[in-house]
Amino acid sequence: MTLLDRLLRRRPVESVDAALERARLAFEAGDDQVAFAIWHELAHRGVARAQSNLGALFATGTLMPRDDAEAVRWFRYAAEAGDVVGQRNLALMYYEGRGTDGDLAQAAHWYACAADGGDAEAQNMLSWMACEGVGLERDWPAARRWAEAAAAQGNASAMCRLGQIHHNAWGVARDAVAAAGWFEKAARLGDAEAQAMLGAAYHLGLGVTADQMLALRWLTRAQRQGSEVAAGFLARVKQVALPEQVAEAEHLIAAGDQA
Repeated sequence: MTLLDRLLRRRPVESVDAALERARLAFEAGDDQVAFAIWHELAHRGVARAQSNLGALFATGTLMPRDDAEAVRWFRYAAEAGDVVGQRNLALMYYEGRGTDGDLAQAAHWYACAADGGDAEAQNMLSWMACEGVGLERDWPAARRWAEAAAAQGNASAMCRLGQIHHNAWGVARDAVAAAGWFEKAARLGDAEAQAMLGAAYHLGLGVTADQMLALRWLTRAQRQGSEVAAGFLARVKQVALPEQVAEAEHLIAAGDQA
């Protein structure tokens, strides 16, 4: 008797939701084979979330060699059935050109479908694409709208983009206070770009009261995450800060300070 047979015989009346939850728990516990068996059976029964999860196993090469074409096949089934994770995953495959022709318009289309379904990651990505004009025409109002939707769900990258929108006056009046407010929200969630921009704002007094100690603390934190923007501003701040201020800022960060 196969593993799948045993799984099905043990729970002959198990609901789809219960089976999906059992698969999720198994996967998180590192029991990939049990998760695969459940998702495989449900995917062939037309369960969209299982199709998306099965596609992810092929896309990442979990339990089998990576197979982008097979991943796309399952993502497409899930996406066309309305599963937002499948839609987002299919969009990513188009964006990265994996198992697809790399059509960025198709990437934008599927991100839009997932964004309409409330997926924060898709909303954030669609906002970025609208900002940059990737896969669709540059559209500042759409970029802001989708960033606000993602930010409302706690997406730090979207919060940082809202800061950039207000800082650079992309489709809105320039508002340094609003920009600094968004940078701070994203910075406190660990976004390195936002930390760098917030540090620069404190250094220059843009939207906040100038404070070189706070500038040092945010810029140092961003630099430690590899931010080149932070490195440039940090050099400027250190020219005006006292050595003991630099040492204190580094000590506070090492101690877990969040500024």
